[in-house]
Amino acid sequence: GAGERPYTNHMVIKVLGTDIPTAANTYILGKLPVGSVVTNAWWIVTTAFSDGVDIGIGNSSGGAGTDGNLDVIQDDSVANNHTVGCYPANTHASNNYPGHLCTTDSHIVASAAGDLTAGEANLVVEYIETL
Repeated sequence: GAGERPYTNHMVIKVLGTDIPTAANTYILGKLPVGSVVTNAWWIVTTAFSDGVDIGIGNSSGGAGTDGNLDVIQDDSVANNHTVGCYPANTHASNNYPGHLCTTDSHIVASAAGDLTAGEANLVVEYIETL
């Protein structure tokens, strides 16, 4: 009926090391609809990065914001995710992933663990858009 949606949606983002080059910065990669629930994610590295990458959810200025966590999807200190391979979403004790509810201004963000000179990956984020 009216208002029905597919069970899951996917956001696919191609990321180059040159897109997120400086470790001191947080870069916005995409925007999630308010009310979405992130259910899974994969970081698929096709060309090795020169250092690791943290990927999370933040606000429009790249900060954690009200419901953000800047490494909720990929925490390089857990995954060591810069070499070629497929890295499912991972977590550490302070994260509330999976099932991250985007209640406010929610963007997919990335920050490099160190300045990047190389790398290429695809980020796939699976989410449910609530009615």
